[in-house]
Amino acid sequence: MTLITKVSETGFRYPYVIGWTGEAQQHALRWRRHRDGDTLAYLDHRASDYAYGVLRLRQGQQMTGKPNFKTVNTRRQWRCMDKRLCQVCAQPAVDPDTGRIWWLLSSGYGDGGDGYTNAPPTCPACVPQAISQCAHLRRNAAVFTVADCSPYGVRSDLFAPHLPPLMPYEWNAIVAFDDHDVRHVLARELLMRLHDVRPAVTGADAP
Repeated sequence: MTLITKVSETGFRYPYVIGWTGEAQQHALRWRRHRDGDTLAYLDHRASDYAYGVLRLRQGQQMTGKPNFKTVNTRRQWRCMDKRLCQVCAQPAVDPDTGRIWWLLSSGYGDGGDGYTNAPPTCPACVPQAISQCAHLRRNAAVFTVADCSPYGVRSDLFAPHLPPLMPYEWNAIVAFDDHDVRHVLARELLMRLHDVRPAVTGADAP
């Protein structure tokens, strides 16, 4: 996948991870027999639909139509998480000097401990734009660095095996990768557990 961001006619750079109306796709689902139990699958099964053993939402990647700031593109969000890329510019969010990852989160995140998040990293240069585009962050934003992150689970649509019609009985369900129901979801966002979360030292804070 080519890492690109899209810029408006006025010069506004759209965040890399957001969804676009022209990327929506409709594909039929089915249950696929598996040695560990039935797994949710698309009717035209592809191995590339899965990551960490979880079925991911199919979407286009062309950034066409209109931007939808209330949604993310599943593959782009997943890529930013896996590759430690900035959710706005798609460039590395890892500090080259310390090896720590820059992350923009709500203030008081995890009460100083490790927790999980569906928000990908944000590089220092893109923090102001990310805050300006999110009302919640404008009220509660804080910048952190983390030593590392690891896959925790998914935000997903959760299905009950073999109960017609084939429709989710829970939307935006948080399902961990060690949960039995992880085979019964259509994943929309990857959740990462953050390790060694510390308030970032910015230029204004430096001694």
